Amino acid sequence: MDTDERIGLIMEKIESLPAKLAGTKRGEFIPRWNAPLKEETVADYERSRGVKLPEDYRRFITSAASGGDQPFYGLYGLTDTLPDYCPAVRVDKKFPCTVRKPFDIDGLTDGEYDFFFTDGEDAIDRGYVRLCHEGCGIYSILIVNSDDKDTYGTVWFYDLDTDYGAYPLINPKTGGAMGFLDWLEYYADRTAGLGDSDYFTYGELAGVVKGPGK
Repeated sequence: MDTDERIGLIMEKIESLPAKLAGTKRGEFIPRWNAPLKEETVADYERSRGVKLPEDYRRFITSAASGGDQPFYGLYGLTDTLPDYCPAVRVDKKFPCTVRKPFDIDGLTDGEYDFFFTDGEDAIDRGYVRLCHEGCGIYSILIVNSDDKDTYGTVWFYDLDTDYGAYPLINPKTGGAMGFLDWLEYYADRTAGLGDSDYFTYGELAGVVKGPGK
């Protein structure tokens, strides 16, 4: 299955969810999707920040939708002005963690803590784009600027409000870190299997990639 076919399948899955989700308070149903971004808009974004967006995410936002009402409280648009409660991100700076060494706040040394929390500027907020908000300060983020090839293009669970930290989402089928389309399809499949009063959080997938790097 090529990327476009997979995107079409995932969108069909999400469109089939409204009846199940109508009793929740997350997002809108039936989901509304924003128009795809033009290629030149995305190219300008990449050029101005010195990054190359992961191919699956890039294809989605230029062919399917630039944002919308799902997952959870909605997929943020790449060029949208985000709410004030979202921490500012320096996309042009390298993401400082890897899938094998995530952002474990409780496990930080004194030196690491000083690095990440200095002068009110969180060094963790670099090299990613924010995908969606689950609520209560919990986000999914996509790493778009990293020196580590295993970390680039992966989706992470981000929860600093409870001092949890930030961890890659581990694909239960492969044991590797999830990419954008893995993340979006997991939402559709996981939600479809929920009972009427059930819910889930991407935190259930947060973990560490095992084994040596490529």
